[in-house]
Amino acid sequence: MVVSVATTSESVFGTSEPWNTKIIFARVRDYVLEEFMRKRGTVRFVQVGANDGCRADPINRFILEGRWQGLLVEPLPRAHAALRQTYADIDGLAFAEVAVAESDGTATFFEVDGEFDVLSSFSKDTILRRAGTRPGLAERIVERTVVTRRLDSLLAETDCAMPDVLVVDTEGHDDVVIGSLDLESRTPSILLFEHVHLSRDGSTTLRNRLEKLDYTLIWDRHDCLAIHASAFPDHEIRFFREVVDAARAKT
Repeated sequence: MVVSVATTSESVFGTSEPWNTKIIFARVRDYVLEEFMRKRGTVRFVQVGANDGCRADPINRFILEGRWQGLLVEPLPRAHAALRQTYADIDGLAFAEVAVAESDGTATFFEVDGEFDVLSSFSKDTILRRAGTRPGLAERIVERTVVTRRLDSLLAETDCAMPDVLVVDTEGHDDVVIGSLDLESRTPSILLFEHVHLSRDGSTTLRNRLEKLDYTLIWDRHDCLAIHASAFPDHEIRFFREVVDAARAKT
């Protein structure tokens, strides 16, 4: 029997839930982003771990519409080149071929060669958790040295110093990415991140920090949507969460 990464996740958000929760979560996520765009017009965003901008990308269609402007971050050369190609005809975008980390400098990064490259990560152990469903995965892992930047210092050099939306998908590094941003002074209205690979301590610290800053957290077994109190009226935010909670409770 193959055990999924969600089943073994240490994340505090990784509660057991029926299959339909992921579908409902995705619909709520998309509705929230659509409504936010409708209210704001142009949305300023930062996406960390953007890969090629296509595969399993929750904001691809919004960017292609041309009303989202901002920064896309992807450290691996081949993925970065594909990312630029994906959005070659879209104005208002900037690209950074770096990895976001706790400090500016360089670090070892593990790239997965071939069709599983979306699993690339700072953590080799995180990649290998997928080996049960990806034959030959271990043999495809290559060590690379990448340039690292704190998100704060990276944003200070761009036109997106105060993003409305922050999207993070970094295979177990999402808490570190968000931790490198001064959320107290740069407070995105919406955060979307992958929690399934986070440790219990890492996910707990991130949850507590976000809730202290007036974010409401909505999640499925893989991802988390954090909506700041200033983004929508209280009753709407409660409704978004109740919809996903109801799906989770429907066993």
